[in-house]
Amino acid sequence: MSIIRIYLKADSIVSGSIAVTTNINITPIVNRYTATVVLGNILGGVTTIPAQSFTNDSGTSVAANGLIVPTSSGYYNVFINGTLQRGGLTTLSTANLIINTGLIVGVTVVIKVINFNTRASSTSVNNVTVTTIISD
Repeated sequence: MSIIRIYLKADSIVSGSIAVTTNINITPIVNRYTATVVLGNILGGVTTIPAQSFTNDSGTSVAANGLIVPTSSGYYNVFINGTLQRGGLTTLSTANLIINTGLIVGVTVVIKVINFNTRASSTSVNNVTVTTIISD
């Protein structure tokens, strides 16, 4: 005995749209540090200022290895006696600031580190219709 099967053809039509709204919030996070160059910071034409020589905006001393460094999307600026220095003259780490030149004792050095906190959220509204037609 043979099996009888029903063969039906189905065609679906998808129409409509999906609306997506994305909100992006970017918040700068700024840390500033100030130090005065002392004789022990200058060696061989290079000035190295350790983290604990700096104070933050509230006047609190920075701990060893306590300097904030820029993230991949952040950056930092160095000011010597109020003058912005060109890029490539300094190297900043959590432990210290290295300035590739010998400075004069008593000079004020300010570091400004800018990082960015980024948040994004998306919502979507589905306005899609699926119509299926079955035929034999």
